[in-house]
Amino acid sequence: MTPSVLIRRHRRVLRMLVSVVLLGLCLALVEPAALLRAWARIGPGYFLAALLLNAIGTVLIRAWIAHLTTRATGVMLGLWELIRINLIARFYTIALPRGASAAIRWHHYRKGGSGHAAAALLLFENLVSVFTLFLSAALILSVQGSEAGPVAPYLKPLAWCGAIASAGVLLPFLHRPAAALFRQTLGSLLTRPGRVSGIARRLLAAIDCYHDLPARRVGSILLASVLGYVFFVLSAWVLAQGMELGVGLFFIAWVRSVTLLAALIPITIAGLGVREGVMIALLGGYGVSASNAFAYAIAAFSIQLALGLVGAILELVRVWGVRAAGGPAVDPVSYKHLTLPTICFMCF
Repeated sequence: MTPSVLIRRHRRVLRMLVSVVLLGLCLALVEPAALLRAWARIGPGYFLAALLLNAIGTVLIRAWIAHLTTRATGVMLGLWELIRINLIARFYTIALPRGASAAIRWHHYRKGGSGHAAAALLLFENLVSVFTLFLSAALILSVQGSEAGPVAPYLKPLAWCGAIASAGVLLPFLHRPAAALFRQTLGSLLTRPGRVSGIARRLLAAIDCYHDLPARRVGSILLASVLGYVFFVLSAWVLAQGMELGVGLFFIAWVRSVTLLAALIPITIAGLGVREGVMIALLGGYGVSASNAFAYAIAAFSIQLALGLVGAILELVRVWGVRAAGGPAVDPVSYKHLTLPTICFMCF
């Protein structure tokens, strides 16, 4: 067994242990009876409405954002195929480490174009999503001020720093002079012989394709990202209404943004433990009990599980169809084109 395989296995075990420890700490604050009562308050109508709003915001609109870039980027995939990939990615994001799930998503995108164009699309999607989360949290925390709770003064500068940083990384996609400056920054890397410099040059060439997007199309992409965020927040708010948490729409908006960003930190499996702990801390500052906050976090995660289940069914149908036709379910040769530097770009 090679050292890299051992490191990956130990990393997965460590993340599982961290998830168990954090979940145990959260459960120590929870009263089982209160937890069951909180879940019982969620009627099927509220849950289905939250599920539908979340699917529109995080699956349909995200697929539409990718669809708006396909002509310029060379990843020629239809809207339904992009929706299917988004649902399948939900399943792999829950079931696999982030690097592996990103590689599988890249593999599906690569069927519509080159590997580096697929990597650029994946990076662009993630940057738009992260920028929207940071910026929305920063704006809401700035507007609400002290009404956002006792932790708002500490979170507001972090949110603004994240928004500025993610905007700076996104800018080379949308602004040609920024891309030229980025190339100058990486000048020494791009001129070196070797595979890493070749990957960087081809990835930057794929990013340059985004400069051909008309200004109107760029505006549509940013508007669609905001609209997707609105549906995402409405889903969380409907769920909170069903559980009778007594919190407002704007409060839920920044809390869900901060919680989702915290869950992206790669220290646990699928964000388990981090999501629940952050939710207990933030909602607790607004007077929500630990039991209700924990129940709300699990209910929100169950929506992701439901979407992931749909993705798992679609992936099984695809695999069965390919095998019935006599072909391999996955082309393993394709993954050799996606080396560690490209995965690092995508898995932030």
